[in-house]
Amino acid sequence: MGCPISLAVVCFLGVVAHHPAAAKEFVFQGNPSSQSASSRNTKIFNEVLAGLRSGDSVLIKNETYWLAGGVRGSGLDNVTIQLDGTLKFLPGRKAWPTEKCVEKRNPLQPKKTGTCVQEAIFFANCTGLTLTSLGGGTLDGSGGSWWGYINYLLHGENRPRLFSLLNATNVLVEKWRFVNSAYWTFTAYDILNLEIFDCHISNRVNEDDGHGVANLAAFNTDGFDVAGKNIHIHHCSVWNQDDCFTIQPLDARGFNAQCTENVLVENVNASGLGLTVGAIHPTRGHNCIRNVTFRHAHMHHTYKGIYIKSGNSFDPQASGEITNVLYEDIVMDAPEQVPIWIGPAQEADSKGACSLLWPILSSDCPPPPTTMDWTNITLRNVEIRSPKESPGIVFGNSKRPMKGVVFDHVVVDPTDPSKKPWGKDFYHCEGVQGIATNGTTPVPPCFKQTNVKKSGSSHW
Repeated sequence: MGCPISLAVVCFLGVVAHHPAAAKEFVFQGNPSSQSASSRNTKIFNEVLAGLRSGDSVLIKNETYWLAGGVRGSGLDNVTIQLDGTLKFLPGRKAWPTEKCVEKRNPLQPKKTGTCVQEAIFFANCTGLTLTSLGGGTLDGSGGSWWGYINYLLHGENRPRLFSLLNATNVLVEKWRFVNSAYWTFTAYDILNLEIFDCHISNRVNEDDGHGVANLAAFNTDGFDVAGKNIHIHHCSVWNQDDCFTIQPLDARGFNAQCTENVLVENVNASGLGLTVGAIHPTRGHNCIRNVTFRHAHMHHTYKGIYIKSGNSFDPQASGEITNVLYEDIVMDAPEQVPIWIGPAQEADSKGACSLLWPILSSDCPPPPTTMDWTNITLRNVEIRSPKESPGIVFGNSKRPMKGVVFDHVVVDPTDPSKKPWGKDFYHCEGVQGIATNGTTPVPPCFKQTNVKKSGSSHW
């Protein structure tokens, strides 16, 4: 039977009851396989989202639909979006929708003046949102047209996130694939109760089994960036050229949470700049991250591995904290740069950060600010196989040292790890009250060593 174009966008499939407010199921009626239909498909999708009511669902069939960016949904209540096909975004910025930078509503967006590109997909103020698939549902950002060293010099971070979610509660994301993101891939900020299951991210310039100069040209392609309370990410994978699974901070300005806390990331594969906490910059609202566990993770040819980082702040009234963080049962295969980095963020786009050229070509790496509190950080059963550089850094501020840092069976195999760049010390270690136990080798030089295994369990 034919399908009338009601709502100009959808095909009604059925009604649960005869009441006019009953939940409805719709099929997205975009034009598949036609890149020239991208603007119309985007308009149709936005009209679909604007017309959804509580309990409604949308099916995107197993076809490829081109979109032009600027997909927006707001106030979605108990809505299900089933993506069985591919939503593919136009390459390059020429036809990409823009807006005034001051209108960007994502708090993680760098503050700018002038004109900025819109996000590929931006959802806000949602509750009970389910993003699901029968398998193979894909968002494709056509990132190759945005990446590259020259593009970065020209445009910096004025690139669209592939998927952003702001201010949401009770969200499930499952069985989606995210590929070729122009910028950050998946961002969820100020979220209460979020589960991400069986989702996978791939941002590669080529199929090289590592992160060489060519692949690293896909700058800032973060994987899963999350900030909020009660977050569970499991059975997922990320291969990218920036932070893989990133726990971002929140402060008193948050609506659903005033601190990022109660986060569990488990049974994952990650290769990029690591399993990351931060960067966290002190704020007057007390930026904080508490009770985070990463466990059962395999990191094949990752660039960085375990990465806990703070940003700088020059406001004496600002404050921040990283408290109760556990990494457990982590395996790294031939990490290419620093396997373990606990300390100041190493980046090029943040004032007061540690230089990307440190320590080989630069001495510029200030410690974390004294307004940051680092407490109870545990690495347990971490195996680092054949790293190309020294095991890492644990770098606090001697005026306010990190407290309760425990390395419990953190082992580099072979037992003669690379001495580049820290020589026989293997670690750069200062401003830390640390303990190495249960056969940790090599031991960071500023840690106390004990053979008594510390007891403990997941923070989840």
